[in-house]
Amino acid sequence: MDDRSLIAYYRRMPNSKNITDTPLSPEIVAQYHRDGYISLPDILSPVEIVAARDAFTQMVRERIARGDAPPPPDSPMVQFEAGFDTAEGDIEAAELRVRKFMFFVRSQPTLAALVQPDHIICRIVKQLIGPSPIMFQDMALVKPAFIGSEKPWHQDNAYFSVAPLDSICGVWIALDDAEVANGCMHVLPGRHKDGALTHHHGTDCEIATDKLPLSEVLPVPIAAGGAMFFYGMLPHQTPPNRSPDRRRALQFHFRTADSRILPADEYDTLYAENGQPASCAAARLGI
Repeated sequence: MDDRSLIAYYRRMPNSKNITDTPLSPEIVAQYHRDGYISLPDILSPVEIVAARDAFTQMVRERIARGDAPPPPDSPMVQFEAGFDTAEGDIEAAELRVRKFMFFVRSQPTLAALVQPDHIICRIVKQLIGPSPIMFQDMALVKPAFIGSEKPWHQDNAYFSVAPLDSICGVWIALDDAEVANGCMHVLPGRHKDGALTHHHGTDCEIATDKLPLSEVLPVPIAAGGAMFFYGMLPHQTPPNRSPDRRRALQFHFRTADSRILPADEYDTLYAENGQPASCAAARLGI
């Protein structure tokens, strides 16, 4: 039975610990550590995909209804593409201009359910980075049709201050078919082993492309419901969406149970290239 069939089988048996505690074959786990990522289909069921999309719509409705009023405690952050005026009050237009959601697990039970310990997502993360992983970031990344902006090359560890550097696993889940045309993930396989790469602030916090072996770039198309699990040190990027098809994705970051959050000055000595701080925070401060 291949990994796709195994995952579908495990989804039907959510309470059987001897089956679901190790949903991946040893070969797939080895591929994760070798390449810095794996891409798996059918991580979300069709029902979960629709429910997640509906949760996005609900968050937009709540944001537009609030207008300029201060956000209530525990409300998610909704960020729109540049140039959209939230005062217009058009829910449909607003949803088609969303760029990012953050901090939604605390207020959206549908999305919080995806990171519960017995969900297939967490069972896979446990197999990749060890028991009792800590989910420490929830985000949804959207590329609206025609105008979805690029996310430049970066390592996710540049945004964090978690030690050790190999303790983070990112999970990127497609809610629409993610293809090259609408901005699927692009990665540099195996380059998570190269260490920290210096980030600077250009259009975003990013790695200069002349520092990267771009001949090795691999696009990773993922059908809706599929997911990519990847190291926090893996250089990756998503191009702009110039197609007529919106691209919505959920992203969660987990860290190992024994990992630590470091003070900025201590992290600058760990996440460094040639002895120089390489993080986004260091770039902002001009270190």
